Amino acid sequence: MSLHNHICGLYYLIPSATQTWNRAPERRYLSQLSLSVHARIIGSTSRTTLTQTFTNPSPDKAIPELRYTFPLYDGVSVVGFSCTINRDRVIKGVVKERAQARKTFEDAVARGETAGLFEQLPDASDVFTTTIGNVPSGAEIKVEITYLGELKHDAEADGIRFTIPTSIAPRYGSYPGEMLQSTNVNAVKGISIIVDAEVPDGSNIKSVQSPSHPISVTIGNTSAGAASGADMSLQKASATLSMATAELGQDFVLHVVATNTANPVAVLETHPTIPNHRALMATLVPKFNLPSSRPEIVFLCDRSGSMCSGNKIPNMKTALQVFLKSLPVGVKFNICSFGSHHELLFKKGSKSYDAASLKEASSYVDKFDSNFGGTEMYQPLEDIFKRRFKDMNLEVFLLTDGEIWDQERLFGMINEYIEESKGAIRVFTLGIGSDVSHALIGGVARAGNGFSQAVGDNENMNSKVVRMLKASLTPHIKDYTLEVKYAKEAAPVTDDDFEIVEKVMDAMVLDVQDEPKPEPKKTISLFDTSANPDAEVTDASLDKTADGKYSHVPPVSEPKLLQTPSTIPPLFPFNRTSVYLLMSSESTQKTPKSVVLRGTSSYGPLELEIPVTVLTEKGETIHQLAARQAVKELEEGRGWLYHAKDGSGPKAKLLKDKFEGRFSDMVEREAVRLGVRYQVGGKWCSFVAVDSENEKKKREDPDSGSIAPPAYASSNDESGDEGFGLFDSGPSVYPSAAPAARNRSGGPSLARFAQRSLAPGVGGGGFSNSSIMSCERLDAESGAPDFSAPPPPPACAPALTSNSMYGGAPQVQTLSLMSSAPPPAPMAKRKGGAGPTSFLHQARGALGGSRREKSDDSAKESRGGGGFIKMFKKSAKDTASPRDSEEEEGGSRSVTPLPTDALEAIVAKQSFEGSWTWGNGDLLAALGLDVSGLGTKLRQLDAVLAPGTDLAATAVVLAYLEAKLAGKKEEWEMMAEKGMEWLDEELKGKSSAAGLVEKVKGILV
Repeated sequence: MSLHNHICGLYYLIPSATQTWNRAPERRYLSQLSLSVHARIIGSTSRTTLTQTFTNPSPDKAIPELRYTFPLYDGVSVVGFSCTINRDRVIKGVVKERAQARKTFEDAVARGETAGLFEQLPDASDVFTTTIGNVPSGAEIKVEITYLGELKHDAEADGIRFTIPTSIAPRYGSYPGEMLQSTNVNAVKGISIIVDAEVPDGSNIKSVQSPSHPISVTIGNTSAGAASGADMSLQKASATLSMATAELGQDFVLHVVATNTANPVAVLETHPTIPNHRALMATLVPKFNLPSSRPEIVFLCDRSGSMCSGNKIPNMKTALQVFLKSLPVGVKFNICSFGSHHELLFKKGSKSYDAASLKEASSYVDKFDSNFGGTEMYQPLEDIFKRRFKDMNLEVFLLTDGEIWDQERLFGMINEYIEESKGAIRVFTLGIGSDVSHALIGGVARAGNGFSQAVGDNENMNSKVVRMLKASLTPHIKDYTLEVKYAKEAAPVTDDDFEIVEKVMDAMVLDVQDEPKPEPKKTISLFDTSANPDAEVTDASLDKTADGKYSHVPPVSEPKLLQTPSTIPPLFPFNRTSVYLLMSSESTQKTPKSVVLRGTSSYGPLELEIPVTVLTEKGETIHQLAARQAVKELEEGRGWLYHAKDGSGPKAKLLKDKFEGRFSDMVEREAVRLGVRYQVGGKWCSFVAVDSENEKKKREDPDSGSIAPPAYASSNDESGDEGFGLFDSGPSVYPSAAPAARNRSGGPSLARFAQRSLAPGVGGGGFSNSSIMSCERLDAESGAPDFSAPPPPPACAPALTSNSMYGGAPQVQTLSLMSSAPPPAPMAKRKGGAGPTSFLHQARGALGGSRREKSDDSAKESRGGGGFIKMFKKSAKDTASPRDSEEEEGGSRSVTPLPTDALEAIVAKQSFEGSWTWGNGDLLAALGLDVSGLGTKLRQLDAVLAPGTDLAATAVVLAYLEAKLAGKKEEWEMMAEKGMEWLDEELKGKSSAAGLVEKVKGILV
């Protein structure tokens, strides 16, 4: 059942025309007039404002309740929700515990007020629903939702991937109900999507492309910069999609590819309203080289009926053949097909990779079809876990287009097997098609200590599966830890002078008391004539939050340092991982100097020290991203609370063991605490928006002026604001548009920081930041209750620099996680590798701009600033004049792909040993080569290149790959390594395989 069958839009329920006891109410959808999306990508993080406008078609009847259901991308942090009625009434959301939010909503509706409730569906963390009560007749309704998110690296594009799920607009096709047209509206305005992208100094945007929709691209400026006449720069770009219809046929996907974006960084932010609370975000992009392992590998392939659409099955077959031909000798492997049932290729268990098993597997994949019925992945995945060899690591690759409702059950099962195996199992996921649930593939990968990738219906997936294969061959390192080093205070050096180091896991020891200490109490009479046995007696000492819902749950103190992910997942070379720390007022109140990541391997200890950049202005962005990450872990059955202990001694117990019966309530309470404190929604917290007293007074008093728009203005807000904060937008994203700009806060400038960050080793620097969102908080007593979940879908500090550090036990070398060595190679001769974009490295160069006058030297240093920690306090209207990217340097909007049949033919014809056969020349002919003419040239080139031999054919294919398919190197390089090794063995020292291939390349070019 597809989550995307939740049609996005506003609807209300009416009794069914067929009055039977089991007949569900019918949905009446309101016509959507317009859809606008304005997204700001700064480095590898984004802030998106989604605005939809609808109308009540009835000129004389109010609608008591409207519902609005839609998905958002997995893992985003929703930080703003508002509804505007008739352009003059704005109701803004505040986060409360779920039941409290419902009650507040219901109370407001009962008073006849317009109110809104924004909730996450309990069974699907990427599907949300909004309920709006008391909509006036003929009213125009504008719903705005603002969310933050980290963007994934796309292995195929070698850049970041930004996705807007399809269902932000009604899915093209028939509605599960009646669509009402308003007679008050003359035309549908359609869709407008604007995405502005920026990268730091030292980086350039190479291309902006959409594999899903035709877009207009401008390389050199953002939409706001183009409107204001800002200077052109290759660090800025803008993409625009405009459509006459208000419906999208598939997910909107955008790829942004930029240079020099891989260095790890750490950024510290101070909260603007919570005293002495800070948040730290570190992006870890390891680059180290360890010998590859030889694990058991199982491909879990979705062959359900939904895989029949588009090119899903053919693409998966091609990708699997690349997978199979790229496997190194020494692994054991198997293939499991699943749908309503599942089957294993090798019934008795995984087989060693050899010529016979490869031939059997290739034949099996060739027969793939979408004939396995529905999508049931719990049983096949559990079966694979149970069958694994206990003396080997297990790597599972899940390839699916499906979605399931009971995600928590699946995540819980994976959590159990990962813990039971002590980290010997890893699960990687590849989502296929536009209907895949990102919450599902992301959640499975997070639970399975792997990573996820997604591919559209017509996108190539070969690079993605090969990257996953390389990651699966890296050794399992299961004990990564994080430490925080603090700067020394400026004071005379004494014998007691030392560096403060705070270990994050030590902060997980909490003060927990299940029962208060006994005190002398007054004796209670067993026969008190004044007592009323029917009256409820309350305990004043119990927790009263959430209407006393957690009153009998043992109190747990807030950890000094809350790390999320609570267990640092495996670090894969060139794959970005972000780790957050929420630092309470109880943590060391000194300035962090650096964070140190440590791990151990059988080849020696691992270590990376990352200098910390301290933001000079307070903000909420990192806090909200961290809080959402921590809440999501708790929702998925993991998180810091699962590792917390009630003491530090040998007899200390895990809280989950000590409070077995109440632990689930402790988890929920902690998620609510984080959601309410940092104002982020989730499974146990909801946004509630009511018509506040201040807004009522403004409407009742004509002299009070018009209602001000929400502080987190939409993309259509033109109000001015000179302040710079996270995602703050001015006439220009970077102060480079105003050469004399000065850093208002006095913090380190962008250019100086960016130059350090791009230098060899690891650099740090300073940022300037203001609040992520000046969202007006509503009174805690005003809010809105929620109605039940929507009906089910239809069936169908100072600048610092540091080099990589080495050390450890005597005579044992510490391996740096940022060494200049290439990443781990599955084959001994492998070199190089492309890497994903670093979240913080891209982000940090865009931090800290300002607008005061300064000297020319300082002005140069400021150039390019003001991005990552800048909030949209105002956003430009859609006034840009986008040009096609072909007119900009490095801005080609699309690249004509090489024929995929050439690579498919090469994959299909390679032998297990790595060679290719000349045969009747059909392979070479398929590559477009003149077989007879080629033979003559080969004879003249080198005596060993006799036409018709496997040696000559292998040399030609390897040369063809390097000369003609260089852009696809990540897809074929593991196969080519096998071929080169075979060629070396055949030549027996008579000639160099690499030299021979280079000669043949000369012929082909």
